[in-house]
Formats: sequence, structure tokens, C-alpha cells
Amino acid sequence: MKIPKKNAEDAIRSLSPLINKEFRILQKNGWVYIPVKTPPEGYEVVDVELPARRRATNLKEELRSFLTEDEMKEVVTSFDIVGDVIIIRLPPSLMDKAEKIGEVLHRIHPHVRSVAVEVGPFGGTYRVPELKVVWGDENLETIYREHGVRMKLDPSKVYFSVRHSYERIRIARMIGKDEIVGVFFAGVGPYPLVFAKHSPARWVYAIELNPVAWKYMVENVEMNRMERKIIPIRGDVKDVVPRMFPGFAHRVVMPLPKDSHHFLDEAFMALRREGGIIHYYTFAPSSNPLEKLPLIERKAEEWGFAIKRIEWRRVADYAPRVWKVVLDIYTVSNSSAE
Repeated sequence: MKIPKKNAEDAIRSLSPLINKEFRILQKNGWVYIPVKTPPEGYEVVDVELPARRRATNLKEELRSFLTEDEMKEVVTSFDIVGDVIIIRLPPSLMDKAEKIGEVLHRIHPHVRSVAVEVGPFGGTYRVPELKVVWGDENLETIYREHGVRMKLDPSKVYFSVRHSYERIRIARMIGKDEIVGVFFAGVGPYPLVFAKHSPARWVYAIELNPVAWKYMVENVEMNRMERKIIPIRGDVKDVVPRMFPGFAHRVVMPLPKDSHHFLDEAFMALRREGGIIHYYTFAPSSNPLEKLPLIERKAEEWGFAIKRIEWRRVADYAPRVWKVVLDIYTVSNSSAE
């Protein structure tokens, strides 16, 4: 991708999953050239010869100094960097090498303050991961920057994904002037903050149940001076929407794929009666990414809507033959459809 230098930092963050890390990023004559695995939409793509990235090679070489060839086949060399915290996933067989792996990651990324390993899946009511610090500061509270906004969070206490960065800016660019947007499961506010920064929305209502995440969201709204555009609401979507916001939103965003189908009633309830758009995230078999379509159509009809069209895209691989997908659902009222 050929990006103006002033936009390169945001592009790198938002398109991180698409970047080909075998090659280095090149800066030349006010432009930045970013190697990508597949051409993303909305960016200029050119053919440029780029130098190989030594860092990836160094990581593998460093690991080979204390891991066997069989262990090298098991180790996952991809990881998330949240502010100055690295989060890595390791198989149980390598947990006894976690501290050494943490030291290696710090040598390669010296700005990092902590390295943590996921020792348990996302679980509980708030889907918080179980993390163990294997190198550095035990305090994981950090400041994460994305698309020109700053977010304070502790990844051991709240659900947060750097891998949805592209989705946040993608939807922000779709939002029209004076739209009222409802964000379910808003967490520390990544979707609302990016929407407020990069769209002409009038209001963004952000609903979050986890009291720790909600507190961070309130602080992040203030830190980014978005009080006039974002309304943080603490509570359960199933309680908040019918009590406060039936028929209020031009657009509803549902960025938590697990069990999202249980909240379709609230999504359609929140839409304006003339219709609107729902961004629905879910897990689906790769053989049938629109698996939930019959349920969505049934729920739409129950709430007096017709599906005008559905666009979908694969967000990420989740498990063997299972994808994380997003469905952009465009609706109109049944009376308008007729």
C-alpha cells in the first residue's frame, strides 16, 4: 500500500492483520510503502520491491537458541501489542518456557513494559481473559492508540481486541451526517471513540455492562474530549434498550460475536421505525458464513422490518473451518418495502 506519511501510523494500526511482516515498511519522498498479504479496499496498492524484515527472522533465531525443533513447530510467533503490553498465546507444553519467551519479545520490542501470556480462555459474564505476566511490570494498565484516539485499559480486566481496528474505521467511514448510533457491548469505548473522531455522527450511545470497562470508557471519552458526542451507559443491553432507547438509532453495532444472536431482538428494537443498519458480528462455519441469515430475517419480520440487502465480510479465522464474520444488515420498514 502507498500511504501519505501523515496517515501511515493509523493505517498500520488499522490494517495490522493484513500486513506482510516478512518485509520491512519503506519511507520515501513523503510516502510510506506497507507490504500487505492481500490488497485492502480503499487504499492505493502499488508494486514495490521491499527489503526483508530482519526482526521476524531474529525472533525465530532467538527462540531456536532454547527451543527444540518440535517446540518451534508449536510456538505461536504472532501476538498482540496493546499499548506497551504484549499478549501472547502459548500451548500448555511451552508454559515452562514462557519467561524466556517474554525476555526475547522484550529484546525485540524494547518499548514494551510487560509481556503476558493467556493462561485461560475469555470467560465469565464480562468475557475477560485470564493473563499471567511472564516478564516486566505486573500492572497491565496501559494507553493504547488507534486512529488518532487514546484509550486507557487493563487487558486483564476488560475485553479488548486490537484486531478489530480495521472494522472500527471501516464502519466510521460509513456513518452519515447526524446519524444516531448505538453500540452494544462497548467495552472501554474503541468503537464509539473512533466513530466520534472519524464520522459526522450526531450522537453515539455506548452501552457496557462491565463496571470496570464502563469506568475506563468514561475516562477515555473525557481524555479524548468527546463528551459532546458519546453517551456512556452502564447496564445490560437487554434492560437498557427497551427502557431507554426503543426506535432511536439509525445504526446499531454489535461487536461481540459470542452469543450475539441472543441480542437481535434488542438490535431491531433500537432501530428507527423507518429502518436502519445493523452491523452484526458472529462466528460461522467457513462453508456457510451466512448461517444466521434465516434467524435474522425472521427477527426482522417480527419487528416490522424487511431486509433490503446484506453485505458480509470475513473478519478473521477463529478456529479450524470457523470464521469470525460481520454482516452489514440494511433494513427498511415492512410498509416501505410494500
